[in-house]
Amino acid sequence: MSEHILVGTDGSKVALSAAEWAALEAEDRGVGVTVVGVYDANAFHRRLVRPKDLAEREAERAVTTTIARMAEVAPVVDAVGEVVEGPSPARELILRSESATLVVIGSYGTGLLHGTRLGTVADQVAAHSRVPVVVVPNVPTETDARDVVVGVDGSPGAEVSVEAALEFTAASGGRVHALWAWSAPEAMVPIGSPEEEQLRRWRRADLDKALRPVLKRHPNADIVHEVVRDPPARALLTGVPRVRLIVVGARGAQGFSPLPLGGVARGVLYHSDIPVMVVHHPDV
Repeated sequence: MSEHILVGTDGSKVALSAAEWAALEAEDRGVGVTVVGVYDANAFHRRLVRPKDLAEREAERAVTTTIARMAEVAPVVDAVGEVVEGPSPARELILRSESATLVVIGSYGTGLLHGTRLGTVADQVAAHSRVPVVVVPNVPTETDARDVVVGVDGSPGAEVSVEAALEFTAASGGRVHALWAWSAPEAMVPIGSPEEEQLRRWRRADLDKALRPVLKRHPNADIVHEVVRDPPARALLTGVPRVRLIVVGARGAQGFSPLPLGGVARGVLYHSDIPVMVVHHPDV
């Protein structure tokens, strides 16, 4: 199967924003898009709310509307639609992600409670997809921003995340800001102290070491080394201005192995106003 981006949609405003983002990314990469809408006919039947054919038509409308919106922003992109019956949209998208190069989904859909920033489907797909997932929030993004920030902590997952960031910028242009965040209580390590400077040098050495294998494979890569004193999630959200995408490993060096998403990844997903790419290490 040819390379393509998988887009999940329910026709909501956020889903359409995600589709626009996916269309522009597909245009940069020169690949096609598959748009998937999922409906649960059994749930409607059990509750006697609406017939199966109406549920199916709503899913078809969502897919058609999404493809039309993508054609407005990237008319050259080849987009095809697929309507699937199933009880779990997240499960259907995860199954189909195995044949895709990237999954793009809105941060929440039509069923979200007011005030919540990350819906169940986006959460589950980001947690369990084996290919990178981009979660797009319902906030207008700066289309002229091209740089990417990626978190690095020395873990195998971080190295894979840097590779994903480089792949993204290879298609869209821009630089990769590889960011190593560290923190310490100010009472123990005062700001501006010799101890802080020493820790900063050590973290810079850690970052350089972590990036060495990637730079060997990509000697001409435009990677900016960033060391920030801040908790990792906050550093990724605020440490580098004007970026188009935040790339984060699903689980970092301190991650609890049974959890598919670590605290940093989840914190960034819940609070970011720009798209976030979650990358899983293939062997984890």
